Amino acid sequence: MGGQKRGLNALTPAINPRPRPSDNSMKRFDTVAARTDEGMTTAIEHPGLEVGAALSVQADASRGDPVYNEFYAKGGWKYSFWREYWWHRRHIVRRFRLRTGMRVLEVACGNGFHTNLLRRMGFASIGVDRSVAGIAWARSHFPRSRYHRGDLFGELPVERETCDVVYARGCSHYHYDLLTDQALGTTRHLLQYLRPGGLFIMIIVTNLSGSKEPDRIWHNTLDDYRRHFSSFGSQSSVSWVDGMAVCGLWKAV
Repeated sequence: MGGQKRGLNALTPAINPRPRPSDNSMKRFDTVAARTDEGMTTAIEHPGLEVGAALSVQADASRGDPVYNEFYAKGGWKYSFWREYWWHRRHIVRRFRLRTGMRVLEVACGNGFHTNLLRRMGFASIGVDRSVAGIAWARSHFPRSRYHRGDLFGELPVERETCDVVYARGCSHYHYDLLTDQALGTTRHLLQYLRPGGLFIMIIVTNLSGSKEPDRIWHNTLDDYRRHFSSFGSQSSVSWVDGMAVCGLWKAV
């Protein structure tokens, strides 16, 4: 670990990386594999849903709440701290030229791992999720980070136009039809919390196939994401990294 810590941002203290989940711990998930640009595979999992179970064409909170509460109560997603640290440093911090000290609001934060990661990287981060269990777990395991329970379409726990960055990673509203009122309304609502010139970052798994099966998450293309973000009339960026669409939308000044 001593060698890994050299060269890290001085605001980032040492931490023990979490172990990767075993194959057995993942067997209850309906897994959709996505091809990465390195020829490997990554995956998005729907906890507690049987393979072949019908998914709503768009995110259905009333159905998802009990599933995710149970999942998050058991610890939720498992990540390697150092892998996520270096990935975010390269593909988020450097790509979007973020500066330490920026105020970052993470929505759909789940168990709060990435909110805590961003804090450890030197950002003033706040995490929000609608899951009672997810927020309880986050507060218990990451007590130095700030978490609030809230709905994406409700009033979020910060004043409007006060955030430098709004961050959404794996938010289900962006897994399906990107031109629905739900998807467009989500982006429009979140932009209200950015200061003029602030940045909305959205990351979501896709294999770029354009597959829109009714019983699976949709694999939107980069053009699908470009159409979504260009509809807001300000500068945007859409790219594909390690099997994920990495999108940025700057709020007009």
